[in-house]
Amino acid sequence: MKLTNVVALHGFTPSHFAEIENAKLYSRQNSDGITELLCVQKIGKVMRVDRISILELAPGIILPLGNGISNQVLGRDEVEGYLNKTLAPVTV
Repeated sequence: MKLTNVVALHGFTPSHFAEIENAKLYSRQNSDGITELLCVQKIGKVMRVDRISILELAPGIILPLGNGISNQVLGRDEVEGYLNKTLAPVTV
C-alpha cells in the first residue's frame, strides 16, 4: 500500500509545514488542539520515521510537546506494519 494511504487510515494528510529532502511530511489535527507531525524519509535502502506533537500558541510560535519518536530506522518492508502499530486510531 502507498505510504500516503497508510497514514491516511490514521487521519494524517500531506503537510506543507516544511520540506525535507527525500521525505514526506504528514500532519494530523487532534480534537484537543494538538497537531502531530509525521516525517518518513528515504535514506538509501532504509526509511527513517520521526513523529512529534506540537501546539501552535500563535501564528509562527510552536511549542513541541513530549519527546516524540526520533530517528526510528526501518527496512522499507517494515514501515507499513510499524506505522499501523504505532499510530493511535483517530477518536473524535
